[in-house]
Amino acid sequence: MTLSRPSEEKLHIWLASPTWHTSHTRDMARWFDFVDQYQRDHGYALNEDTLQQKIEALAALGPGPALENVIRQRISLAYRILEFLDRTGR
Repeated sequence: MTLSRPSEEKLHIWLASPTWHTSHTRDMARWFDFVDQYQRDHGYALNEDTLQQKIEALAALGPGPALENVIRQRISLAYRILEFLDRTGR
């Protein structure tokens, strides 16, 4: 997946926090910042599998389903947000 430079930067900011995988308010705010930038740069379509692979590579995940599950949850949330924005014309 090729992200725009601003979207890539927001994704890196989210992953730079050692707590990126938590539901802490600041971590979620960074994730929402990425989703907002993604929508501005790429619209409402989201290839979930490709984004998951990109995040896993950037996060340099070792084996284990726990963090993969967090990533799937965040991407699912992004998909729902983008779908809401598209359907409401925002």
